[in-house]
Amino acid sequence: MSKVFEFREYLKRVYGLYSKYIDKGFQFVFGLAVFMILNNEIGFVELAARPLVALVLAVVCTFLPMSAIAVAAGLMMVVQMMGVSIGIAMVVAAILVVMTAFYLRFSPKTSLVILLVPIAFILKIPYAVPIICGLVGSPAYIVPILCGTLIYYMMNYIAAGITVVKGADGMLGQVTVFMEKVFQDRGMWIVAAAFTLCILLVYTVRKQAFDHAWETAIVSGAIINIIVIVVGDIAFDVTTSYFPMVAGSIVSVLLALIIQLFVFSVDYSRSEYLQFEDDEYCYYVKAVPKISVPVSRKTVKKINVRQDDETGEVEIVRDETGEK
Repeated sequence: MSKVFEFREYLKRVYGLYSKYIDKGFQFVFGLAVFMILNNEIGFVELAARPLVALVLAVVCTFLPMSAIAVAAGLMMVVQMMGVSIGIAMVVAAILVVMTAFYLRFSPKTSLVILLVPIAFILKIPYAVPIICGLVGSPAYIVPILCGTLIYYMMNYIAAGITVVKGADGMLGQVTVFMEKVFQDRGMWIVAAAFTLCILLVYTVRKQAFDHAWETAIVSGAIINIIVIVVGDIAFDVTTSYFPMVAGSIVSVLLALIIQLFVFSVDYSRSEYLQFEDDEYCYYVKAVPKISVPVSRKTVKKINVRQDDETGEVEIVRDETGEK
């Protein structure tokens, strides 16, 4: 494990030196991935679905705040929906405006979470998002996760039921069918309930003072996701493929453990219990040291041979700094 911690410290040092460039590189790659996924899932307008459009948008968003990716993705989603129905595009635009007006304008940094949820669903690891948000965030992340879940199910229904929507009678009929199918989807509400309970449980457990609280929180979050979805499926007669769910939960646990390695790595074997008091209180404190391994540095030794011209003696000089 020492090599792993050394590698972690090395990455932290590299990030500290080049954080500006790394952040912008990540922003470009993330934006490009978001736009390409949108084009692949709901690319109903051929002109807007071209890879060049996604590339240009990603480049532009790289030089703007991270929330610009969410705004551009929302506009692209509305444009793509216009290829199906003007009425549905108006409904989607209204939903996105409500999300922006009542939440994103006050917490723009969480726009990343909203975008991560649909991507995680497409990658079959949606359970990773609530677990990781419960670890590094707070219960306030429930709102962006639920917004991302709603966006994914809207995209998923349009991609799968475009024939039904277009076959409805008029614009009003199309909007009615769309709203009914999305907001009456029992599977979506079951997943929303599972994600909500997962964040609350993970956040509560990881705040506790017992040993290995973070690892326990990660496993507990994965288990509660599975339990809620299985119970919800049985209660509301919803069909879910359990093998992908279990496999996705295992991958989500592994990802969360990797995040924990970089955020909260402690050595419980060296825990200390302190007690002190003042005029009003007695304090009992548990102190757990963080794991910190210095990055090993190689020392190069040079051996210089120097001969005295008068005596003919040879003197060997070792220089550990590498300078002559």
